[in-house]
Amino acid sequence: MSPHELVLHHYEFPFDLYPFQIEDVNANAPRTRSGLYNEPGLGKTVEATFCALYKLILGDCEVVLGIMPPLLITQWSRWLKKVKRKNGTSLRISEYEGTPKEREKVSFKADFVLMGIQIFKKDYERVCSEFDGRSVHVFLDEGHSIKDVSSGNYHTYRDFIQNRSHQIVTGTPLNKPEDGYAYINLIAPGVYRNLLHFETCHIVERDIFKRVSRYGNLDLLAENLLLNSVRRTKEQVLIDLPECTVADIEYKLHPQHHKLYTQLANDHLLQLPEGQKIDATQASALYHALGQIVCQWHYFSHDSRKKSQIYYMIEEILEQLGTKKLIVFSNYQRTNEEIVRLFKCPGVWGEIPQQQKLLNIAEFLDNDKCRLIAMNPIAAGQGVDGCQHVCQDVLYTEPPVTPSHLTQSLSRVHREGQRQAVTVRLGVALGTLQRSIVTKLTAKEALIAPIQGSYAYLTKDEMRTILFGGELP
Repeated sequence: MSPHELVLHHYEFPFDLYPFQIEDVNANAPRTRSGLYNEPGLGKTVEATFCALYKLILGDCEVVLGIMPPLLITQWSRWLKKVKRKNGTSLRISEYEGTPKEREKVSFKADFVLMGIQIFKKDYERVCSEFDGRSVHVFLDEGHSIKDVSSGNYHTYRDFIQNRSHQIVTGTPLNKPEDGYAYINLIAPGVYRNLLHFETCHIVERDIFKRVSRYGNLDLLAENLLLNSVRRTKEQVLIDLPECTVADIEYKLHPQHHKLYTQLANDHLLQLPEGQKIDATQASALYHALGQIVCQWHYFSHDSRKKSQIYYMIEEILEQLGTKKLIVFSNYQRTNEEIVRLFKCPGVWGEIPQQQKLLNIAEFLDNDKCRLIAMNPIAAGQGVDGCQHVCQDVLYTEPPVTPSHLTQSLSRVHREGQRQAVTVRLGVALGTLQRSIVTKLTAKEALIAPIQGSYAYLTKDEMRTILFGGELP
């Protein structure tokens, strides 16, 4: 009996798995360590559940610990409550969250204990104490939270899963080759003796600032990343998934607005050293300073009556869509706040309390009269499911910071369950740095310009070209 068959012998699920999901379960479930790297929307949640239940059935573990971003706890809990034993009983699920006093009351006597990554670190001693002497299977959802091997997330997780079975779940693409080391070290330990060995294998050249300028043996890295792991893309398995069209929507700032952008950009450029290369730190700071001005004319002009052109574009798109819904992604809190203020719509970004985020998402999904939601591509780029059933139109008012942010966020609508062609609009304010950023994103390049933390260095003139989108200020 295969792992998939064994789980179905003991449990009932609300739907059947696809053939590729069955293959993934049968491959990963028996492994002590495994990686599940399928792209967003391919059912990683149900696959991870099958793998965990397989461990429980065989007695390989007494309890399953799920570690994840806090936003996912409610979603995971709702999903697990749909899984029933053959005798009709439900799984015992503990949601370990809330205030310290509320967490003290949460029982660890459950089939699944779910908690956020930060709470896992904060209450690490209690977690270890509660699971002392008990066999535990761990899954880490949105596993990119541990890809930085110098972070506390990585060290805490690494220490806890020693001598325990675990599975890393993430659909987020790697932003740079170094990101793969954490996964490989935890899933296939011994492939690289240490980080220095990894760098020796894959870093071919560094510049005078000791930053990586050239990689090598990337085919070997890709091969090692799949050891004890599975990776699938939407194009490989979702043959019937509707097309996703990504289009630039260019527009001009109001002349006074563009004058303000030009003035502030030149002021910042004057502060940069003459005749020297501009490093990534300086360029990144300049990018974030100017990146906000495009959609926040009202804020930088100190005049609440000033309305950036992007908000008129939102109005036009809503009018074109008729009764259909629209998701608007923006990087900056002030931009999201302004959209919520102007359009009286719900919003999701990092500073909004967890419960309010869930209520806002539910408002967009369940209320036919709610046609717009403002979201940050990072805060809403994971754990938000259901949008594909009610929406197929997306607008980015500000370019995503990395390709992974673009992939994760647009996968809220371009995923399994979508029945309509998806249209993604990338707003591009002409004469600004948005032109350079969007060009790289739509070309699916790795965003290696210094403004995105690249290892190249630019002159002031080259920086000026980026800031003004190739146009003369």
